[in-house]
Amino acid sequence: MIKWLKQKLVLTIFVCASCLASSAQQISKLQMTQVKRGYGMFIHFGLNTFNQIEWSDGKLPLSSYNPDRLDPDSWVKIAKEAGFKYVILVTKHHEGFALWDSKYTDYDVAGTPVKTDVVAEVAKACKKYGLELGLYYSLWDRYEKTHDLKDPKPYVDFMKNQLTELLTNYGQVCELWFDGAWAKNDEDWNIPEVYKHIKSLQPNCLVTVNHTISIDGKPGTTRAPVDQQKGDKIRFWPVDFRSKDPNLARWDDPKVFDHQGKEVYLMFEHTLCLSNRWNWFQKRGNVPPRELDELEELFYWTTANDNIMILNVPPDEHGQIKTLEKNRIFELADRLGIRGGGKLPAGPTNLSFKMSAIPTNTSAGKGQEITNINDYSLETYWTAGDSTTSVEIDLLETKAINRVSIFEQPNDINLPDGFSTLKKFHVKQFSVELLLNGKWETVFMGDQIGACKIIRLPNVFNTRKVRLNILRSDAIPSIQHIGISNDTQKKYRK
Repeated sequence: MIKWLKQKLVLTIFVCASCLASSAQQISKLQMTQVKRGYGMFIHFGLNTFNQIEWSDGKLPLSSYNPDRLDPDSWVKIAKEAGFKYVILVTKHHEGFALWDSKYTDYDVAGTPVKTDVVAEVAKACKKYGLELGLYYSLWDRYEKTHDLKDPKPYVDFMKNQLTELLTNYGQVCELWFDGAWAKNDEDWNIPEVYKHIKSLQPNCLVTVNHTISIDGKPGTTRAPVDQQKGDKIRFWPVDFRSKDPNLARWDDPKVFDHQGKEVYLMFEHTLCLSNRWNWFQKRGNVPPRELDELEELFYWTTANDNIMILNVPPDEHGQIKTLEKNRIFELADRLGIRGGGKLPAGPTNLSFKMSAIPTNTSAGKGQEITNINDYSLETYWTAGDSTTSVEIDLLETKAINRVSIFEQPNDINLPDGFSTLKKFHVKQFSVELLLNGKWETVFMGDQIGACKIIRLPNVFNTRKVRLNILRSDAIPSIQHIGISNDTQKKYRK
């Protein structure tokens, strides 16, 4: 009887979930497997790791790839301990270097001093530790000669041959992540033929092409996630989910898009760097990882609304994940309650979305209005009119709160590798006040906000109004978002 009740409950939950999906326009069972995974570790490793570069041109010597302590097993073991559900390994980046022994190129690990098939070792470790395996494959190949032929067919055949190796020699692959499509005309990649080929080998492998959504259906254009609307036209088809690195989707991210007049449901998979300098490939010197508060808030944001987050944790030139970065993803796992595994949490309900926000001085420029401070995007922001300012948020009615999160917008300073940035934040002292019993009471004072500051109050307070005071700043400050919530009840992603 108990067993029957459990089965009935599971069936009821499944039917309810299916009904919800249908009302949102048919998310498929296969897509739901990706939503359930939710949180993956991205692994960039290859020739670029050894040459202090993010993109290379296919001319770096194979001899430069020479890890002296290569240990892919440890990468996946760390991923498991950090609560990731799967890994996505970069098998070939834009320079064309393959991390496996490919019959179709001589620009691969077989021609290096360390001939280990990294794809095979990561696949084996995934089976060992119970994680799923995803693969990244760059469409753009700056080494392969057929890539630049006027006739696109020989290079499409080359890709299909390499994909056959990847999809037949390493077990089940849950996702295939295509990148670099900007290097040719969209149609030259022949995505329909490539997609059909992938599904013939692994029907349950989900596929995306980076920069998935177009601007008004125009070839070669990309609509950023912050601007995507229901019914926007899909740029690359067929695909199973959307991607557009390094951007963040809106909290009210749409899911239904258009392909030739047909509505299609596509989730969004975010790609984030653990490094606060936004480098994908590891550098020789230690680079600070993102702060824990920022990672926690970004996790909640990027996994909301059936979306997915993959966090890049790149091994170094020894073939090891740095202790500094390993410790940070373990700290994040502890804060999320997923160390070693477990159900992924959902963030607390944000009470400040679209609420009235009133500054003490005006915005510094068009497009940086005060409404940006609590809209549905983390890619918009408000700029104050002076180095000291206050913002008052009116929740319209009294709410119980105990948590305030603040994102500061930095000035980005470009670094020599052409990708990495140094973030310059300006706030040096701030406070948070609540309107309690008709009086403003200071509940927190702090120094730097930085990328993100989570303020956890020791008690739940009933208030209608919250005020952020920027008391000292070394330049005009900008704020991306202020979130207000009550996290006394733990929530989980569905």
